[in-house]
Order: sequence, then C-alpha cells, then structure tokens
Amino acid sequence: MVIDAHYHLDERLETVDRLLDQMGRHGIDRIALIAAMVDPLPQGVLPRALAGVVRMALAGRLRPVGRLLYRSMVRSDGRFHMLLSARRIYPQPDNRSVDRVMRRHPDRFCGWVFVNPRAGDPVAEAERWARYPGWIGVKAHPFWHRYPVTMLAGVADFCRSRGWPLLLSLGPDPDTGDYRWLPQRFPGLNLVYAHAGVPYYGELWEYARTRINVLVDLSGPHLDEGLRRRAVQALGAGRCLYATDGPYLCPDRDGGYDHGRILKQIRRLPVPEAERDEIAGGNLRRIIALAHVVPPR
Repeated sequence: MVIDAHYHLDERLETVDRLLDQMGRHGIDRIALIAAMVDPLPQGVLPRALAGVVRMALAGRLRPVGRLLYRSMVRSDGRFHMLLSARRIYPQPDNRSVDRVMRRHPDRFCGWVFVNPRAGDPVAEAERWARYPGWIGVKAHPFWHRYPVTMLAGVADFCRSRGWPLLLSLGPDPDTGDYRWLPQRFPGLNLVYAHAGVPYYGELWEYARTRINVLVDLSGPHLDEGLRRRAVQALGAGRCLYATDGPYLCPDRDGGYDHGRILKQIRRLPVPEAERDEIAGGNLRRIIALAHVVPPR
C-alpha cells in the first residue's frame, strides 16, 4: 500500500477531483490530508530556486546562512514571506475541510488534526475530531505559528495515550526547534519530524538513532533526491515515511502538482524492495494501525 503521509488540502491549488486522478495515475492508495495553513503560496520558478538555495545552505557548510534565510520566511506580522510576496498564515487551520473530504472518500483519505496552542486548546481540538473516523494523529507547526515546542506537552500526552503519532514542523530557533524535548518528555510517543527534520537534518538524524519512536517524513522542496537518500541511510528505512507536502513547488506538465516525482525517488532508493515498501506506506500503516481505522460514519 502506498500512502502519502503529508499533503495539504487546498482546492485553490489542486481540486479533489484532480487529486484523485493523480492518485490513480501514480498508484497512490491513500493520502493523509492536512488543512491548509496559509494563503496559496507562489509556485513559479523563482520560489523553487529560492527553496533550493535554502536547502543547499542548510545541508552544506553554510548552515548559519541557511537558517537565517529559513527564519526570514516567517515574521512577526503573521505572514509567510518569499521574495517580494507575502501570504497570510492562518492561526487555526480549518480541520472541517479535511473532514468533509474524508467523509466523501473514506477509502482514499485520512487526516491529521491541525492544532495551534496559541489559537486555542490543542487537546480540545484533538478530542473534538478523535470521536470521528479517519483521523490518524495530530499535526503542529511551531515554526510558522511561532511558539515553543514545550507548548505541545498537553496534546503530546493525549497522542501518546491514544496511540496517535504527532507530526511536527520545526523552527530554526532553540524554542521552536527543540527536537529533543518531546521524545525525552514523552517516551513511547510516535513523533514524526516533517521534511526529514529541516532545518537540522544530520544532527537530528544522529539524535533520532537513539530514539526508536522518532521518525521523519521525506516530503517537500526542503529535500532533493540526495537528501532523501541520506536520511534513509542515516536512519534506516523503518524510520522514514513517503510524503509530498503537496500541492507546493513540484509542478507537473499541466501546471498542477506532480504526485509522481517524489514517489519515483522512493522507488529508486538503493535498498531492498521490502524496505522501499515500508517507506512507501508500511511504516505509516504500522504506527497508526491504518487497517483498523473506525469505519466511516
């Protein structure tokens, strides 16, 4: 089974009909949806080039420069900045949008409950949606929502008690990017760091080797094929999840999102086929017990 573990539902950029068509075209069985958290991002050549520059700096010898560039993209005005454009970041992404799509297509989609402790009680938000089928875990973004990782203590405890994973996007500062705090405070919690742990990469992988419940997803323009291979080599196939971070910065010939590009890179990984299958969907299936999701209402 192939499962995209990280995709943002934004029909302004990609309709559900096109998404379903792409799933059929590329052999993707299910996608874990996340509510959109920002006004539609620029998708042109220059944004892709800038993402590449930041990625190379963070992964190479210019990490201080990379983190400065990375940090500059999110500012105190509550907007995401790229080049000369700015996009509004939503304080509380709309989980209802994901629920509606899951109800229409329960066999194709599952969902992460997006929380923001600065906008409301994250435990209450998780509990609200946990009563319904299809939800598999919690998503949080300390970087874009500008809060310390420690503010996720309550919802991390909720996830651990329920057996849900927590998907986290880290920031470049000590408070928003403390990748050690949650694993140490909540042993047994399945914690997934998005984009292979950007902006830390290797240092996070080195730490994660000692923590069996810390995983990474391999999504988005923060990674290229080389970095994906390095993450798998460092952590092992059992700690890595196929994911896209669609519908952003990966254009297909028709101008929409190309759901096949990252999946092809997963299928080219120099590991045994059984391990590629784990990355493509088996690992996520294992940590969320996807086969036992409550039947749709």
